[in-house]
Amino acid sequence: MSQHSHTLKKERCHGKAVVAGFFAVSVGLLTTAGVYSALSGVATGSESVTSGTLNLTLSADVGAGFSNFVGKMAPGDTDNVYVNLNNTGTLATAAGMTLWVAGTPANALTNGTAVGEGLTVTATQCSVAWTLATGVCSGTTTSILASAQISTFNTAGTAVSLSNIPSLAASIGQVAHVQVSLGLVGTEVSTNGVAPTPTIQGLTTTLAYTFTEQQRLGAPTNQ
Repeated sequence: MSQHSHTLKKERCHGKAVVAGFFAVSVGLLTTAGVYSALSGVATGSESVTSGTLNLTLSADVGAGFSNFVGKMAPGDTDNVYVNLNNTGTLATAAGMTLWVAGTPANALTNGTAVGEGLTVTATQCSVAWTLATGVCSGTTTSILASAQISTFNTAGTAVSLSNIPSLAASIGQVAHVQVSLGLVGTEVSTNGVAPTPTIQGLTTTLAYTFTEQQRLGAPTNQ
């Protein structure tokens, strides 16, 4: 074999090695690109939240509280009931409170058909429990509802706002001692045993008292 042939064979072999080497590098680059991935960072936090409650309970202060008035009511009579209003929730309330009084069935005692006549209601708060035997407050009294005809509640179609509700009635866990007085107004004249029309005489109605409180204003908390 001549030297030229031997040299040519070496060059061909060297060329094959170069090609093979280039191919191997290319595969390596492709493989490296296929497994490339980015870094990630994650941070987490947790917060526990408990909602508050707004509850208003009504119970007897002294005596029987709201019940059936067994007597026959005449104009000028007063039926006093003593109840406790208690905020038993975990949220304070806004100042003020409303009262709705509805009569069932609705008649001249509650719907205003006998103009200027019918049942009236008054509410007074005492700083301590009322004395049942005398109907006297040994502490400080606050008028929260002046005498109002129950028919005005229904005519307005909305509850009536109570006034001068002291802070103790709006605070958590505090009690408002309230005297609710029911009266009857009437100036009718019956002729020959016949009552006028409409009349407040000989009627029966069941009253439902609804006291409503509102939650305190929403407040931001920064933490």
